[in-house]
Amino acid sequence: MAGKRVYVLVEGYGEVDALPNLLYRLSDEFKIYLQWAKPLRWPNIHQWEARRRGGVKAGLEFIRTKKDVGALLIVRDADDECPKFLGPEMARRIRSLNPAFPVSYVLLRPEYEVLFLPCLEQLGYPPWDAETWESRRGIKEWLSGKLPRGRSYKPTVDQLALTRGLDLAVLRDAEIPCFGSLERAVQFLSDNLERTGAVYP
Repeated sequence: MAGKRVYVLVEGYGEVDALPNLLYRLSDEFKIYLQWAKPLRWPNIHQWEARRRGGVKAGLEFIRTKKDVGALLIVRDADDECPKFLGPEMARRIRSLNPAFPVSYVLLRPEYEVLFLPCLEQLGYPPWDAETWESRRGIKEWLSGKLPRGRSYKPTVDQLALTRGLDLAVLRDAEIPCFGSLERAVQFLSDNLERTGAVYP
């Protein structure tokens, strides 16, 4: 794996800066060494194939052209889709392309900001007021509503700072399914480096 990097495809602008902080911290906790490339914001990552440009299939083909690719992590918001069904279906499609490197596909339900919810009070917000962590969309808007008048939550401004403030032990104890999936995805890439056709989930 010397000289090889783990490429990352993401959906939003905020994740480009925020996700590496979380990935490096998880790697450190797991005591594994992965050389993470800066995430690439990939168009239409919510689709397998896009009519105009982007899509998961095209993203995978693009990463194939990288001479230093050792693995690939794809992270996107699930929104209203169910990871239980969509994750394995996308993994099946990725596996059919027989990538020469391991690939992990992770859906954050409903969106990246769900990871902040168990730590809100530590991050300076009131506690989450919904029944479950994943029970509703619009977390960005909810966060904006808790900020002082005239301020709004902006992923490109706030996402990295809030990610840095996450207490991983608290987040893990909260048992958010998609965080568990992200942790397993990172461990999977480490365990399957250079293994052709290895796909999570």
